[in-house]
Amino acid sequence: MRSMRARMLAAFFLIILFNTILLVVSFLFGYSSSRKYWNYLVEQESRKVVMEFLTGVMETGGVLNSDTASRLLDDYDGSLVNTAQVFLFSPDQRELGGWVNPTLTDYKALEADVTLANPLYLKDQLRGYVEIVPLKFRDLELNNIFISRIIQLLILGLIISTGLSLLLAFSISGTFTKEARNTARSLINLAAGSRREEFFHTPTRELASINKAAGSLQSMLISEEQRRQRWSTSIAHDLRTPLTAMRTQFTACRDGALALDEKRWNRIIAELDTMESLTRDFLILGELDSPVKKLMVKRVKTESLKLSVFDSLQHMADLADIALNWTSSLEAVYCDYDLCSRALEALVKNALQHSPAGSEVKISLKGSSESPVFTIVNRGHIPEEHLDHIFDPLYKTDNSRKMEGSGLGLTIASRIAAFHNGSIEVKNLPEHSVSFDFSLNQAG
Repeated sequence: MRSMRARMLAAFFLIILFNTILLVVSFLFGYSSSRKYWNYLVEQESRKVVMEFLTGVMETGGVLNSDTASRLLDDYDGSLVNTAQVFLFSPDQRELGGWVNPTLTDYKALEADVTLANPLYLKDQLRGYVEIVPLKFRDLELNNIFISRIIQLLILGLIISTGLSLLLAFSISGTFTKEARNTARSLINLAAGSRREEFFHTPTRELASINKAAGSLQSMLISEEQRRQRWSTSIAHDLRTPLTAMRTQFTACRDGALALDEKRWNRIIAELDTMESLTRDFLILGELDSPVKKLMVKRVKTESLKLSVFDSLQHMADLADIALNWTSSLEAVYCDYDLCSRALEALVKNALQHSPAGSEVKISLKGSSESPVFTIVNRGHIPEEHLDHIFDPLYKTDNSRKMEGSGLGLTIASRIAAFHNGSIEVKNLPEHSVSFDFSLNQAG
C-alpha cells in the first residue's frame, strides 16, 4: 500500500504534468494562430504593394515586357521588403523577370510558375501575369531566433517550476505525513490500552478534527473505565457483604452456635433478595447501555402505569405507614411501558425509603401525551453535595447505606429517561420536601 507522502507526490506530479501539457498545447495553438495571421497580413500587404506599382505603370502607357519588367523590379526594390519573390509574365505567359528578397540569407528561392500567377488587367485588356510569393514567418532569421528563445525559456521555466513544485510538495507532504503519523501512532497506542496519549493541535483542519475527536474519545474511555472500576469495586463489596453474612450464619448453624429457625431463614432469604436485586439491576443497566436496545413506544393508559406502581410498592408503603397519592391530567402517554413503569417504581421506591412514617408520597402527571412529566414529591432533604451524584451508579448517601437496594435504581431511571429523549431533575423544595421531575419526549 502506498504511503500518504507517495500519494501526495504522485498527485502533485500529475498536476504539474497536466499543467505542462496544457501550457505546451496553449503555446502551440497560440504560435500556430499567430503565424497564420502574420502570414496572412504579410501576403495582403505584399499583393497590395506589387499590384499598386504595376497598375500605375500600366496606366501611364507602359508595356509589360522584358525591359520594363526589369526596370520595375529594380525601381521598386525598396517597396518589396515584405515579399519573398516576385515573377512577371507577359500576356502569352512568358517569364519576363524575377526578384528575390536580398535580406533573406537562408531562404531557398522557388522556381517561377505561371500557373500560380494572377492576371493583370487594364481597361479589360490582359497586360500580363504576376506571381507574388509572400514572406513567411519562419523565413526571417530574427523570427526563428525569437521562437527558439521562447522555447528555451519555456523549457527552462518548466524545469524550474517542476523542481520547485516537487520540492514544495515534498516539504508540505513531509509535514502533513508527520502529523498524520503522530496521530496514527497515538490512535494505535490508545487502542492498545494507553490512556496518556497527547493529540496535539495541527494546522491541518481534518487532522485537527481527528485529534480533537480522539482526545474526546480518550477522555470518555478514561471516564468509562474509572466508572466501571468503581462499579466492579462496589458490586464486589455489595455482593461480598450478603455472601459473608450468609456464610457466617451457615457456619454458625453447622457448628451448632446458631439455630436455623424461621427467623434465621428469613434473614438469609433477605440477603439472597439483595443479591438478586443487585444482579437484576446491573443486567438492566447493561441492557440500557447496549446499542442494540430499542424502544417499544406505544400508547399507554396512565391507569396502567398507576396500577403497575401501586401493585409493586403498596405493600412497602403500608409497612412504612406512608400514603401513595396519584393525580393525573392525562388519560394516556406514549412510552415504552416496561421501561417507564420500571423507572417510576425506582423513583417511588426511593421516595418511600427516604420518607418519614405518617407522611405522603405524591405522584402527579402533567404535560402532553407525547411529552409527559411525572413529578414525585416526598418529605425529606438531600444535602447539596449529593445532588450532582445521586444518579451515579451504586452511589449511596450516608443515610441510605443501611437501606435495602442495589444503589442502581436512580441510575436506571435516569438512563430510561434519556432513552426516551427526556431527563430527570431533582431539587429540594422550600417546605422541606424533595421533588423528582421525570420527563419523556416522544414528540415527532
